[in-house]
Amino acid sequence: MEDLTILIAVIALSVWPIVCFFYFRRKHKVLMDRLAEKDLDDVSTQDLVVTVLQAIGCQPQLNEEKHICFKYQGEDFYIATQEDSRFIIIWNPWWGTSELTNQALPYLKEIVNLVNVDSFVTTVYTTDEEQHNLGFHSKCQLLFTPREAPLDEYLKAILDQFFATHDVIKDNFKQLSAAPTEKEKEKRVRVKGFASYKDSGSTVPLDNVEA
Repeated sequence: MEDLTILIAVIALSVWPIVCFFYFRRKHKVLMDRLAEKDLDDVSTQDLVVTVLQAIGCQPQLNEEKHICFKYQGEDFYIATQEDSRFIIIWNPWWGTSELTNQALPYLKEIVNLVNVDSFVTTVYTTDEEQHNLGFHSKCQLLFTPREAPLDEYLKAILDQFFATHDVIKDNFKQLSAAPTEKEKEKRVRVKGFASYKDSGSTVPLDNVEA
């Protein structure tokens, strides 16, 4: 039954972005009011991303690595852009952790790998030896061009997909993990982000992946 639940969730994750893509593509409306049509091709990818983030209510800032940092629905994200490319990489670092001593950890890794096979958003895990935690980070790479679907709705749909992916991983992990103690439930973990994020002062606090 657990395998069937995971399979259904993975199929839903793989089909959902395709449905959204064709829905947004059919709309063919003006992408952003603040950018004139004749200027769209001259706008840098970084400026384009910043403008769209502002349009959906975010407050983007650049860190020392020129990554665009922002919060969406309370979660920390950053977007990496390149000057001569319309491709962007969206990262949601350290959205969850698990103790290295958790006996269900091997199964959690299998869940992550299974979800990654068909999910638009992929998840990776890294080990923090100092905190004795395994950290989870999600990312996706996509084309971000003003000539495609309305970018504000497009970006919101992509960001929402991160949360859908997280939920699938967490829900399946709950079925495999032993019930935590009350002390563990109240515990809030602060872990280091990627090295560049630590140096730039952008390390974010994260909740445990609850069992």
